[in-house]
Amino acid sequence: MLLSMMIILAITSTVLELMIAARVPIWRKLSYKSPLFNLLNSLLLSFVVGIAFGANGLVALGAGVISTILSFPGYKFLHYNYDSEEALLLGKSRYAHFTDTLKVTIDKWRSVLKDFFKIVFIILKIITLPIIVVRYMLKGYKIMIDFFGSSFSFRKRTTS
Repeated sequence: MLLSMMIILAITSTVLELMIAARVPIWRKLSYKSPLFNLLNSLLLSFVVGIAFGANGLVALGAGVISTILSFPGYKFLHYNYDSEEALLLGKSRYAHFTDTLKVTIDKWRSVLKDFFKIVFIILKIITLPIIVVRYMLKGYKIMIDFFGSSFSFRKRTTS
């Protein structure tokens, strides 16, 4: 029970910390450059979140340690996304840039695939046209046999 509470508190604290860091550039840059700031920041935030949810003592401390361990890769990603040289050259976050690029690519491929499937549909209609024509002819032949009786037939009659 206490371990699961510690893990949930750690994940909540990490997500909250990284959401705040994504919005506040000073926090993000200091936490990326200084592991001590990251450690203190993560422990303090875990303690505050622990108080808000009624956790105390060892649970809050354990959640702070787990949160600190989880936040190191998070700050590496935030640096890559917002503060790296490539992101600064783009003028916006790399995620926003890739999302915009992906939307344009998806729109291009959507029109290409639409045209491709239209051509495939036409080719399939041409290939299956003899089968469709024969089927409709047989339906018409069956209707004529039902209407005129067995006297309307192309088969050779055998007399006995």
